[in-house]
Amino acid sequence: MMTKITVEKLVALGGKRWQKGNMDRVYFNYEELANFYGLKYDGWKFTVDGEKVSNNSGRYFASALRNGKFWFDLTTGEFASKYIDEKITAKIIDRITEAVTKMTEAETKEAETKETETKETETKEAETKTDEPEVAEAAEASAPKIRDVRTAVGPGLPPGVKIYTNRKPGYCRHCGKLVPAGQGHLYYIDPDEAYEVSGWIVEHMDKNICRAEINRRNDQLTARARLYSTD
Repeated sequence: MMTKITVEKLVALGGKRWQKGNMDRVYFNYEELANFYGLKYDGWKFTVDGEKVSNNSGRYFASALRNGKFWFDLTTGEFASKYIDEKITAKIIDRITEAVTKMTEAETKEAETKETETKETETKEAETKTDEPEVAEAAEASAPKIRDVRTAVGPGLPPGVKIYTNRKPGYCRHCGKLVPAGQGHLYYIDPDEAYEVSGWIVEHMDKNICRAEINRRNDQLTARARLYSTD
């Protein structure tokens, strides 16, 4: 696919836009033309693309680029030159086209990267957002009232706090054991109203799981205490 050459890209490459009557062109001066051609002069010798050339050749190239004219016609969409050798003109056209192509590829890559980052951000936000209200009514209807929570407004959950079914694993506030998705109650306590715990809280629906885990930990502590006492 042919790269589209625009006035913005040509200007970014050092071109100067010129308009008069029906004419609309982007001209390049000597410095830009010499750079695209690869011509350099260090005061002693001329080089083209890093290769040394004779002083006669170097002066010829420099004179052609300095005294000639080179432009891109925005009306016709073509490059043109005057008083510049065809081979020199062709090389400069290739170099400018290559530079425009690289700019376009870089812009496309940057746009794709931004689009990917945006999608990833949206996905992460969607994953982190709690969309539990879809199951709120069913959860509230089946879940017992949670009364063993204390907040700044008193015992139990504050008025209006909804109880959901957890859609992601979380650690139980009672026993500390991981509650698999769909097996726990989930509710939110505003930090400003918190007394013991705050934020999104998870606990087992089945209190027997909590009791078993707490008993297991107590038994471990008892066994360790016995070991220490026998020492």
